[in-house]
Amino acid sequence: MSIRFTKTVPAMRTLMLGGLAVAATALVALAPSSRAEEPAEAKAAAGKPAAEKPTKARKPAAAPPAQNPAIPGEPGLLPFTPAEVTASPPGAIDITSDETMEWHNDQLAAVARGHVIVTRGEDTLHCDTLVVYYRKTKDGSTEMYRMAADGQVVMTSPSQQAFGDHSVYDVDQDVTVLTGDHLHLVTRSDTVYARDTLEYWRQQQLLVARGNAIAINDKGDRIRADVLVGIMEENAAKQLEMTRMDAKGNVLIVTPKDVARGTEGTYNVKTRIAILTGDVKLTQGQNQVNGHRAEVNNATGVSRMLPDETVKGGRVHSVLIPKKSDQPATPGGSNPAGAKPTGGGAQP
Repeated sequence: MSIRFTKTVPAMRTLMLGGLAVAATALVALAPSSRAEEPAEAKAAAGKPAAEKPTKARKPAAAPPAQNPAIPGEPGLLPFTPAEVTASPPGAIDITSDETMEWHNDQLAAVARGHVIVTRGEDTLHCDTLVVYYRKTKDGSTEMYRMAADGQVVMTSPSQQAFGDHSVYDVDQDVTVLTGDHLHLVTRSDTVYARDTLEYWRQQQLLVARGNAIAINDKGDRIRADVLVGIMEENAAKQLEMTRMDAKGNVLIVTPKDVARGTEGTYNVKTRIAILTGDVKLTQGQNQVNGHRAEVNNATGVSRMLPDETVKGGRVHSVLIPKKSDQPATPGGSNPAGAKPTGGGAQP
């Protein structure tokens, strides 16, 4: 069972999710009641002889509330009226589509199709298809708890834009999860890529990129890890910006001079300094320094290996490969001065 809105009725193309739950409850209240549900008093009165009926005239019954007639062939199906979808309470989610909107009563779900645009305050979601899921509450009404978008998903806010093939918004946790190919999020100064998922935790203001995650800023600093967690804060203009990036698993930082590897790492966006811990390796050309903790300063281009603070007497180990010109002569190499060449043939 569904309620379908076609693009031939422009006034009904906008659906407020805040009012959809109310409208869903109204479907039950407005549906015509059957005779089997008539009050017991009315049945008893119908079974009495005519002489036993009270002589006092009954007051005329109150006129039933105005309602739309059921659609022919689909009993109990009532379309929404424009008055039911025009209200926009604060915090409501507004949805428009180019094609259809459907309400599936049995599944407690609403479906919008055809270049769907979802607006909530300054945040906007674009997709091909949107499904909104509802659940019944203790007072008998319904509430939205999940929203799933499919096809060319683009999420836009004043400070960032995210791209994917699918997204799921969990209302209870206030978390959005993006999946699909070419997952990435773009801010004014950073671009974050992920292979598996991109998660945005709205209340905690966290961005989580999972699976071969890479973050690149506008200064060329690059950090890669299995999982990247971006911490965001509001700036003076009340806009979110990335302030720190935590990296876990196979951390790799590449600078113009060095390559740094470690198990975990933290990158400070403002100072451009990254701290790596856990089996750290700093490589420059063929030279390598091993240790437990390293500091990579992208602003100055200086990398330092630091001793393990948790181990007394912890030391830093380095392996340096001298240049070829600094190596001593080896047997079989070029002849020392004055030595006679062996073998025949013309000599220079």
